[in-house]
Amino acid sequence: MKRLACLVLGLASTWGWAQSRDALLDFSLVAPPATDRHKIVQPVVQWVVKPEAADHCAQIQEHDGFAVWQEGCVYWSRAQSTCTIVTTGRTTHSQVGRLFLLCLSGGEPA
Repeated sequence: MKRLACLVLGLASTWGWAQSRDALLDFSLVAPPATDRHKIVQPVVQWVVKPEAADHCAQIQEHDGFAVWQEGCVYWSRAQSTCTIVTTGRTTHSQVGRLFLLCLSGGEPA
């Protein structure tokens, strides 16, 4: 009986976790762009935390472009070879990585 109870509780907790999956936890396969396809070459990267990340990127004037990914964004300057990643206080490694790849590719999806 105890084994059955453990099995039921285990399945219920797994099902509950799957239902409440966080959109920021993106484990899909991503292929970085080939080096010769980088629009921004060896960028200096800054990371800024703002409560409204996408709005912040849209308001920045001195950039060549920006891209939004989930709860964050990135903007870049080709002439200065810089990328600024902007996230909310709630972020993940996968989100920062996706934003970095968007910077390298000048906003073109990988």
